[in-house]
Amino acid sequence: MIDDFYRALEERFRASREDIRARLEGYRPFLSALCQTTPRPKAFDIGCGRGEWLELLTEVGLDARGVDLDDSMLAACHERGLHAQNQDALEALQALPDASLDLISAFHVVEHLTFDYLRALLKEAQRTLSPHGLLILETPNAENLIVGTNNFYLDPTHQRPVPAIFLEFLCQHSGFVQSKIVRLQEDQALHTPDAYIGLWQVLYGVSPDYAIVARKSVPAEPANDAFAQLFSKDYGLDLQTLAQRHDQYALRNNDAQHAVNQRLESLGNQLHTQGEYAEQLAQLCKESAERAEAAEAELRLIYSSRSWQITRPMRELFDTLRHMDRASLKRGLARSVIRPVFGTLNYVNSKPRLAQALRAAVNRVPGLKGQMRGLAFRLGRLSQPVLSDVLSSYSPRVVQLGQHLQHLLEPEAKASATPQLNERPRLAYVSPMPPDRTGIADYSAELLPALAQYYEIDVIVEQGSATPNGSGYQLRDPDWLLHNAHSYSAVLYHFGNSPFHCYMVELIEQVPGIVVLHDFYLSGLIWAMETRPAYSGIKMRELYYSHGYSALIEAQHDERKIAERYSFNRSVLQRAQGVIVHSAVSLRLAEQSYGAQACADWVQIPLLRELADQSDKAHFRAHSREALKITEGAFIVCSFGLLGETKLNDRLLDAWLASDLADDSDCHLVFVGDLGTDDYAQTLRKRLADVGAQSRISITGWADSATFEHYLGAADIAVQLRSLTRGETSAAVLDCMNHGVATIVNANGSMADLPETGVYRLPDTFSDVQLAEALQLLRHDPQARSALGQRGREVIEQHHTPQHCAGLYHLAIERFCQRNLEVEQGLRQVLAQLPIPVRETNEVLAQAEQLLQGRIDPLRPRQLLLDITGTFIVDRHSGIERVAKALTVALLNQPPAGVRVEPVYLSNLGGHWHYRYANAFTAKLLDLPFALVDRGIDYGPGDQLIALDLSGNSLVQASLCGLYKRLQAVGVNCRVLVHDLLPVSCPELFPPQADHHFADWLNHVARLDGAVCVTNTVAGELRQWMHKALPDRVAHFTFDHSHHGADLSNSSPSQGLPSEANELMAMFAMRPSVLMVGTLEPRKGYLQAVDAFTQLWESGVDVNLVIVGRAGWQQLPLDQQRSIPQLLARLANHPEKGRRLFWLDGPSDEFLELIYASASGLLAASEDEGFGLPLIEAAQKGLPILARDIPVFREVATQHACYFTADDPRQLAAAVSSWVEKGFQPSSIDMPWLTWQQSADNLQHLLLDSPATAL
Repeated sequence: MIDDFYRALEERFRASREDIRARLEGYRPFLSALCQTTPRPKAFDIGCGRGEWLELLTEVGLDARGVDLDDSMLAACHERGLHAQNQDALEALQALPDASLDLISAFHVVEHLTFDYLRALLKEAQRTLSPHGLLILETPNAENLIVGTNNFYLDPTHQRPVPAIFLEFLCQHSGFVQSKIVRLQEDQALHTPDAYIGLWQVLYGVSPDYAIVARKSVPAEPANDAFAQLFSKDYGLDLQTLAQRHDQYALRNNDAQHAVNQRLESLGNQLHTQGEYAEQLAQLCKESAERAEAAEAELRLIYSSRSWQITRPMRELFDTLRHMDRASLKRGLARSVIRPVFGTLNYVNSKPRLAQALRAAVNRVPGLKGQMRGLAFRLGRLSQPVLSDVLSSYSPRVVQLGQHLQHLLEPEAKASATPQLNERPRLAYVSPMPPDRTGIADYSAELLPALAQYYEIDVIVEQGSATPNGSGYQLRDPDWLLHNAHSYSAVLYHFGNSPFHCYMVELIEQVPGIVVLHDFYLSGLIWAMETRPAYSGIKMRELYYSHGYSALIEAQHDERKIAERYSFNRSVLQRAQGVIVHSAVSLRLAEQSYGAQACADWVQIPLLRELADQSDKAHFRAHSREALKITEGAFIVCSFGLLGETKLNDRLLDAWLASDLADDSDCHLVFVGDLGTDDYAQTLRKRLADVGAQSRISITGWADSATFEHYLGAADIAVQLRSLTRGETSAAVLDCMNHGVATIVNANGSMADLPETGVYRLPDTFSDVQLAEALQLLRHDPQARSALGQRGREVIEQHHTPQHCAGLYHLAIERFCQRNLEVEQGLRQVLAQLPIPVRETNEVLAQAEQLLQGRIDPLRPRQLLLDITGTFIVDRHSGIERVAKALTVALLNQPPAGVRVEPVYLSNLGGHWHYRYANAFTAKLLDLPFALVDRGIDYGPGDQLIALDLSGNSLVQASLCGLYKRLQAVGVNCRVLVHDLLPVSCPELFPPQADHHFADWLNHVARLDGAVCVTNTVAGELRQWMHKALPDRVAHFTFDHSHHGADLSNSSPSQGLPSEANELMAMFAMRPSVLMVGTLEPRKGYLQAVDAFTQLWESGVDVNLVIVGRAGWQQLPLDQQRSIPQLLARLANHPEKGRRLFWLDGPSDEFLELIYASASGLLAASEDEGFGLPLIEAAQKGLPILARDIPVFREVATQHACYFTADDPRQLAAAVSSWVEKGFQPSSIDMPWLTWQQSADNLQHLLLDSPATAL
């Protein structure tokens, strides 16, 4: 037939040639594999259409031809020189000889065929394909519900949709031994774990087409199979998976909504209670004020008396002694006695010639040098109470190194033991031991005899009942190790994720050593420690230290899941002198948690297994079956280990029931392990009960070692599956391989790294059909089953024996010891250069910090350090502090990928300027229900520091002490968020001398790496100022700008409404209300505005003026407050006060939201600004804006505000009157504005993406 209808239909509803060709590229890997097996394979395409597939086949190198019944389509093929003809597909195949084709394909054909025709076609395809031949059938996918219910029927020639599992079955029934369902066309974004799965994604997310790729036969040797990897993969998502992910997403939302509702209810109750408390407090305050006034009058009389002045020194001494406890007395002694001693020593050190002469004298007197060191050490210990602030001013990493330096300085300090010739080194082996019921105890019992070949071993255990196998080593307790650590060449800690290792966490802090990390995740260990009073709070402390605030925030929403998501192991790894793991999955998890550099020097040693005796396997099998009462003819499939959701026992049950083993009375499925009592266990028990006893499926319950061993001997097949890994290595899989049992696994965690020859490995996310096929294959092919078990046994023999693993341990331990010895020798050389007597502790810590400069902590990602010093010291809940908190909260809630966000503040606690992590402040800011201790920061190359608020003199003093030079010298990029330059550009609007102080601050800012200004206008002003003041710094300084956000709800808003809130809102609604927002300062234009509105009221304009803001500069004397006293007096005594003039002194952000919503317009009368945050907040509410015509307001509001120029109240009154008469126009509804999250995103991109910040 010559009719272009079908060709047009394809163009309209299927896709263009180009789109179809792009989709077909997904099959190229199968074609490439086919070409590896056969030179120039012969291909036959059924329903070749416009020839896109024939073109691809020809390009790849196949000899391709096609058939079709549509002449219009064939004409398109002929136009491109393709070999295609009008012929019935079945007739064409019937005319071909057996095994004459290598590929048969049919794209969008089977849905057009009757069932009988399709069966006949598959029969002929199986006959005409060569032994290695391939069949590809693509058809619309009814799992895509839009396709299955609508799009499929756009083609009137379609018969019916063909479900994927049915077409696969039909291929298998027609003699194809291996097949794969291939879905290639869904949105790839759906594969990401955090992808949004809504209803539309469930309906239309599955690939609109699928294909069955089938093989006529499979090579006997997997190593020679070019298709093995392609057929082991999973392709695309099925409807069930999308629906489950949709339900999980909905459940999470429901849980979150429930938590919000509970929180709202709780806040309501708290608000009611706080209201009652506030009323009581107000009454108490009133009474206290009256009593205080009376007491103050009496005190003034006493203080003015002569006797009070005379007795003052005696009172102070008596008061000091009365309140001083032993610790305070010790500190007092240190200040009065020890500090003068150290002061004298420091004076000597400051005079090089005097110090040199003193050292020469000390060296000439035998024994005096050691006595001087001892005296200095004892004095240092006596001064520790004074130095507690010093210790907290450094990061834990610096303190750790400082403590080690202090230890090396002790007169009795000894180096690690060095063995004599022909003497084995001593090894402290820290591990639980039998009879503790933990796998690591059994592991150690197997490893120790082999390891004793290399070391003289003491085993450090917590319990007193341990009974290690073999001889040649003694049991010691942790206290022994604390006192004898120096007598060992190495200390080896075996850490696992269970309570049996609690004692090691504290021990490794005092005695660092090499860590064997049996489980990468230590959340179970840390949670067990949390239950002990001595370690209360460790869970959240370690969660923060390992993973930062984002993990703490997540813990508040769902604390149950953080143990599964976070590893809780940084403290242990930080103390490790080397790390050993058992599988590559632990290395991958380390990279995911801490970055690629975290595990660069870790060592991987396989999990050991003592070789099972296989000398008489048949006898062992018979004996095991006799012990278990299993007949010889029974076929036993076992799954070993505790049952649980992560072990996918339900999936094995599904596959078993779908396989032909379920119908074979000789086949038995045995779960060798205990099934708990949780929801998963109850569901699995019910399913087994529903299946019935005739299913021959059983659960043994807890199996002792003998029973476990018997099942290993009796099993024909083992199936070990996992869905969640925490870095542990499956001992059960190795046990199965060790006993020569053919083992099926999925590629999850460490099982993905097992040699392909040793196990039958399914994809990580396998289908029930794949697992059923594996069971059937191994059931019906005894030779393949035996060969697989033998190859698994060979893997154990080659890589997992105790002797082999002990040799690897020896190499790793010696390597780590040599590296640590070199480090310690270097430290001793550094200490040897220190003056004698020894320096104070703070100087040792400073030396430790210097030694660590430039050395990146591999366990700490890049940091974004947010300097909030000004807000930390005084949070005024307005202006710059609101900006600092809003940006901080936004960056903490959504930190940049691979970057740790840390609020910090400047401090000179401990006698030197440094930055401290603002942990306590941040916990309060985020409403976290626990406290964290502030510590000195750790810093290194690639870190970013930005001061978000105005730290003023603190920044100047820190800069003068060289803090920023030290940070910059190691690669920290230091910048400041500049809000304005008003103190230097408009000094008359600020307190006297403010311009000098601000200019001093700017001089030190200019020595940093750059500034991010809040507007482009401010950036220009800063550049202009630097050109005049410090022109040589301009070329080395970066100028950027980033606008503020406006959503009050996301700026860490304050809460609470005043008791008169409803009354005030009613008064605001009585007439149009003009709102002014901002601190009451001279530059804000309040005085001019009040005078202007006074004129308006006098002229009959009925409008409210609502002023919101705290009185500024109240800490200054009145004579330095400029016009503020006049403004406050005007507001307090104005005749319209409380009628049409309202001043709200610092209302909560919650109340401010209501005020914005009730206002008719915003008046921005500032004489100059850095940004103008109220403009953005007004625009968010669609509030009209009348703004003074200054550059910053023009930049922020553009054409969405009405502008005025006014040198006096009369001009401002005229502008307001005109604005009111015109109906408060223009509207600001279309004015662009950012959320605080968007503002924070802009800021972090400027900081992290600029070339200057690249590592």
